[in-house]
Amino acid sequence: MVLSRLDQCMELHFIIIKVGEVGELSEIFQWKGEVPRGLPGWKEEEKQHLQEEISNVLLYLVRLSDVCRVDLGKAAMRKMEHNAIKYPIKLFKGSSRKYTEINENGGATAAVDSSIPADANTGKKDGNDGGETV
Repeated sequence: MVLSRLDQCMELHFIIIKVGEVGELSEIFQWKGEVPRGLPGWKEEEKQHLQEEISNVLLYLVRLSDVCRVDLGKAAMRKMEHNAIKYPIKLFKGSSRKYTEINENGGATAAVDSSIPADANTGKKDGNDGGETV
């Protein structure tokens, strides 16, 4: 799809506004530290301000997705399906590690030495004469 100059400017405009709104939202949390569910201890005006900033982000996101012709619902579902594969619950529940740091057995992955060539048939790294896989 070829975008006109006006369409490109509109998209850029929405992106810039969106970044600003996300910045305003993040400022609310900047000095709060860990925020418990339900926001206990927050003043009513702080909660109201948070609601307004979250609404701003949502409204600009919906508008940007409309301008860019992105089906937001389908895109979100596709992303959730992708994340379910990339981050299986049995390996990641309760963990903040990145997917590249956990192997299929749930343990930490070892650093790979890129100077060791991979076996052309298996793709495994072999860094010693005994043929053991590292």
